[in-house]
Amino acid sequence: MRKVIKWNENWGFLKGEHQQEVVWEVVTLPHTWNALDGQDGGNDYYQGPAWYKKTLTLESDWKEVYIRFGAVNKKAEVWCNGKSAGQHLGGFSAFTFDLTPFLQDGENEILVKADNSNELPIYPRQADFTFFGGIYREVELICFDENAHFDVTRFGTDAVFVTPSMDGTVVVDTYVIADSSVYAEIFDTNGSSVAKSKVMELGKNHRAGETVQLTLKVPEVQRWDGTKDAYLYQVKVFLSAQNVQDVVAANFGFRDYTVSASEGFFLNGAAYPLHGVCRHQDRENMGWAVTEKEHIEDMALMREIGANTIRLAHYQQAPFFYDLCDRNGMVVWAEIPFISVYDEREEADENLRQQMQELVLQNYNHPSICFWGIANEVGIGGESEKMYKILRELNQLTRELDPSRLTVIANVGMTRTDSPLFHITDVTSYNEYKGWYEGTMDDHGAFCDERHNEIPEIPLAISEYGAESILSWHSEHPKIKDYSEEYQALVHEKAQKAFEERPNLWATWLWNMFDFAADARDEGGCKGRNNKGLVTYDRSIKKQAFYFYKACWSKEPFVYLCGKRFTKHAEDKINIKVYSNQKQVDLWVNGEHIGHLCESAIFEFKEVALSEQFNEILVRTPEGLMDTLILEKVDKVPEEYVFTEEKNVSDAVAQWFANLQSKKDDATVVREIVVREGYLSVNDPMEEIYKYPEGFQAVQELIATPMAVVQPAMAERMSTGGVLSFTSIWHHIGKLLPDEAYYLLNERLNKIKK
Repeated sequence: MRKVIKWNENWGFLKGEHQQEVVWEVVTLPHTWNALDGQDGGNDYYQGPAWYKKTLTLESDWKEVYIRFGAVNKKAEVWCNGKSAGQHLGGFSAFTFDLTPFLQDGENEILVKADNSNELPIYPRQADFTFFGGIYREVELICFDENAHFDVTRFGTDAVFVTPSMDGTVVVDTYVIADSSVYAEIFDTNGSSVAKSKVMELGKNHRAGETVQLTLKVPEVQRWDGTKDAYLYQVKVFLSAQNVQDVVAANFGFRDYTVSASEGFFLNGAAYPLHGVCRHQDRENMGWAVTEKEHIEDMALMREIGANTIRLAHYQQAPFFYDLCDRNGMVVWAEIPFISVYDEREEADENLRQQMQELVLQNYNHPSICFWGIANEVGIGGESEKMYKILRELNQLTRELDPSRLTVIANVGMTRTDSPLFHITDVTSYNEYKGWYEGTMDDHGAFCDERHNEIPEIPLAISEYGAESILSWHSEHPKIKDYSEEYQALVHEKAQKAFEERPNLWATWLWNMFDFAADARDEGGCKGRNNKGLVTYDRSIKKQAFYFYKACWSKEPFVYLCGKRFTKHAEDKINIKVYSNQKQVDLWVNGEHIGHLCESAIFEFKEVALSEQFNEILVRTPEGLMDTLILEKVDKVPEEYVFTEEKNVSDAVAQWFANLQSKKDDATVVREIVVREGYLSVNDPMEEIYKYPEGFQAVQELIATPMAVVQPAMAERMSTGGVLSFTSIWHHIGKLLPDEAYYLLNERLNKIKK
């Protein structure tokens, strides 16, 4: 029988390229060396090699010993007693090495070199989040007292793959290192046996690596039905001679789903609108080195708002979290970290194939997973035939590994619908940030309608949308880029209404459930963080928008009075906003009943007069739910509520263009787009403009440099060109820069001969 040992305590750790005769720091896994420097801004966190070591004492009854790593970012090399046990490329999937050939009686040194260097041909190559280095998931020893067992080295799995059909048929594929007998048994959620397979005798001619297939039939199937009833069965697969030699257990569920381009998502034959969140796995001062406790807390928060789907972006996440999704009825989009840019090296292509294979096989049995994501926003850096080729390969590979699920890609909002990116996967989606990176918060509906009308036959979802908010900033009159809680909430209110009115969308995922580390960022007065979460990085504070979604999606009765951190007001009359999933809310101010509203989710009392100094605000539902707040009337808007740096930045950008105009012979900017035959213009694709050094220089000087001041992430995206015309890009970024930039650039380009 196997013995599984958690092997996380008392690892020696040393950061740097070389091992030295020094005292190693003692650490406990999960561990990352970027827990602090990966979240403090500056894009200067340590990316390079580091070492871990530990002593393994061999026990006398261990005939075979394997070591399994939950994840090591990005590259891992493992030695046992100075001899290489293997290496793994990729920072998110599990891998297992056989230590048996290298072990000796007594003590054995296990040495691991982890490396998160960014120049390695390992994805992700570039992305808007911190790539935390280290052995950031658990490590296990898998020990066998005999040489017959399931193949634990098969792509980091336990080599048991369960394929259920809705008629109750269950096919179990497994891989065995033995010539013993194999059989399987299925148990319901109460632990009662409901099906048994025949015993399969493998015989002497069985070879390791060959598939062993068992078939069972479950009577009266109970379905896994999302958050309504996340019913799970368990299969146990046994290997035995006279006695049981090894056993592997796996949970699974029966469910069926379809996606319609006009009617959305159906689960088990019934319409099941998918509304949910995206999730990064890191936590403040912990990075990616989180434990089951943090995973459970994250799931509880998602359940609280009533989400029924999670996009686990942008990489394979912990096995325990997929288990939580199964148990909580979440429909999951799981994906590999093919994000933002395409690395044309063949080694990088091979790494994509490997990560795709590991993602699918390691998570094959989870009923929660309905979609395999093959890429995210890869069109940002430009599209090419070579990129399309590897995407088609990934799509085909995924279908071969798992024909039962759908493939999907997330496209950046500016991607044209005639791009081949929309014709590779089974379904598709857009990441769109109306009211933040582009357009206004009222544009969500028009965007969805335009795209649906252009490709009505293709099922379309919204895989990201949202806006940033930082707890310090507040406004009675919120506007774009003020980073206020109130503006973020408004963006989500507008988006949710637009999406709810369009049942053709097969799913929507807001970005993001939680704030997360992005060490290159410096926005809104907060360094090293993306603040689009509904909950703060440490999970301690739920932002205003959190309660909006709770009002829309949750069935748990509640009422929430907005403005918990916006308690000082300079205006005599203010609007008081309430979120609730109840039908009626009443308002009292200083003991006086102001009135009641009957609405859905959002209750906004207009022009409520405030008394001098302090005002007691109380809201109550007829069911007796209530919330209170003390507001203070002040003479002027407190400076601590206003993000002032943005004004300085805007002024600096305006001055930038004023200086450029002053250098022109004719200081008048022609506010008209002139296209000269044989010359460049803003209507040309970026990749065409970038073919010419003068064109690249013009874009960098007039657009990318000032963009780096107001929106560094967008400036970085523009640095690589692409198939979109500059005019198309301007529709998305134009509100961030003066109009003069657009016309000045066209004037410059009109002087560059093709």
